[in-house]
Amino acid sequence: QAWHADGGHTNIQEHLPCHCANVFVPLHDLPIEMGPTEFRPESHYITRNLAPMMLAAKCRGTLRAPVCPPLQKGDITCFDYRILHRGRANTTDSNRMILVLTFCEPWFMDVLNFPKRSMKTPATVETDDSDGNEIINHA
Repeated sequence: QAWHADGGHTNIQEHLPCHCANVFVPLHDLPIEMGPTEFRPESHYITRNLAPMMLAAKCRGTLRAPVCPPLQKGDITCFDYRILHRGRANTTDSNRMILVLTFCEPWFMDVLNFPKRSMKTPATVETDDSDGNEIINHA
């Protein structure tokens, strides 16, 4: 994966506290060969205005080196939605299985990663008069 943040800032003029966080829980041991998630520590400060702030951090020597911790089954990695991260290459023949939980402030709506229609959207059941079959509407 390319470096990315899962979401943006709610204010591009000033850095505000975390409004959304991810929790990754590996469902099996995740050694380096399976490509655990790599993070750029403290990058949530610069993703507000990425290109100029990244350049400034590089020039000042304040850009932190990436970290890619191998994880054991059941470990927990919690990070700010705005931090730069990427999944490293999985060089094994096994799938990398991770439970991903996202927590946010009640007022925050992430329509990019979680569009209006989701598993949370209540379904309605209607009866088709022609043959009596039920039609489930997820709209």
